[in-house]
Amino acid sequence: MKSFSINEALSAGWAAFTSRVGFFIGLLLLWGGLTLIPQLIVKSIENTGLAIVLAIALQLFQIFLGVGGLRISLLILDGRPVSIGDLFSGGPVFVPYLLATILFYLAASVGLALLVVPGIIVMVVFGYYPFFIIDQGLGPVDALKASAALTEGVRLKLFGFGLVVILLYLLGALLVGLGLFVAAPVVLVSVAHVYRQLLSQTPRPQNI
Repeated sequence: MKSFSINEALSAGWAAFTSRVGFFIGLLLLWGGLTLIPQLIVKSIENTGLAIVLAIALQLFQIFLGVGGLRISLLILDGRPVSIGDLFSGGPVFVPYLLATILFYLAASVGLALLVVPGIIVMVVFGYYPFFIIDQGLGPVDALKASAALTEGVRLKLFGFGLVVILLYLLGALLVGLGLFVAAPVVLVSVAHVYRQLLSQTPRPQNI
């Protein structure tokens, strides 16, 4: 029967953080700066049309950085060399990642509009699609299908894991925000660890 350990995942995240404290602090400072500074610039622009265009461009750039962040988590778990420059390594898979993200959030939004619970189910079932694009090179639809196969049988536990992740972020934010420098890396690697745990127990769907 498929299973995973939340404690092991969090321990893997904590071990990754404590062994690379300087790396993660530098990564988060760069990541945050590349996100917050452009946001301030966009808010200062009085031309509404230009502000909208720049806001969309900024959102796309944030998604691009997110790809790099997830790739970093996988590199760390695999014991491979990693650098802050890997934050900008999402180019080759950016288009399929973006398309899958659009499909995912459209489905989640519709589900949330339908009494919330269906939206939560969508997020749990399909939430691991990014790893299949980054790690396995799958296309948008196949990545969503693979996530559904990966999460089958452990979705209730994954929901609980998601609550733990949210709690960690909240605790990090309460500590004058500085706790996020710990919470974010731990969560980033922990989620990737769960993906790795479940992937080893999940046959690849035949239609992929």
